[in-house]
Amino acid sequence: MSWNQALKAFCDLYTASKLSTKWIVVGSVGSVLQHASMSPNDLDIYVKDIEAVKQLAGLLAQYNLKKKSERSYFDSDWRSSDEEPYFTQSFSSGFTWTKGKWKIQDFDVEVVHISNSAGIPDSDSGEGIWEGGRYIWELIKHVEFENHLVPVVPLEIQLESNIRRKRQDRVDAILSALMLHGYDKELLAKALSSNSKGSSETVAALL
Repeated sequence: MSWNQALKAFCDLYTASKLSTKWIVVGSVGSVLQHASMSPNDLDIYVKDIEAVKQLAGLLAQYNLKKKSERSYFDSDWRSSDEEPYFTQSFSSGFTWTKGKWKIQDFDVEVVHISNSAGIPDSDSGEGIWEGGRYIWELIKHVEFENHLVPVVPLEIQLESNIRRKRQDRVDAILSALMLHGYDKELLAKALSSNSKGSSETVAALL
């Protein structure tokens, strides 16, 4: 199954459920939905609170393992189960998230809530807007997909995240999409940190 089939399966389930959970697609699927040329490996869905993790874990229960995973939470092959549909994990930095992870056919789907960012820069006045931070909920963009309106993090914000991560392949793909399909210049100026604004001539030319 491809990312678009996994996303359609999720959207169909969500629409039928009548839930009003606050969720947003981030990462490479969010970029591809906005015309960036990438090959996603998983579908990342962020939610605003832990209650939303519980709701979406219930929605995806049909994809649970029947027995609790014996793998570590640090293992990329950990999967949600009937006994343990999600977990909360803290890292040495203090970064803390609550996560559930499933396979829809053979494609990974994650639902994540971040409760402690451990000081990751996130501002609209110089440090850059973080793709997992507080501003994304005010700046949601909706994209038409398979008769659904999918909430995504705007590419302008994803550009900042990928410059930070030094993912030049994704930076290039996002820049191409912005130049080809248009962008919000004001949002781009807010989303990029001072360092990112000077990261390349291409970025500077968009501002």
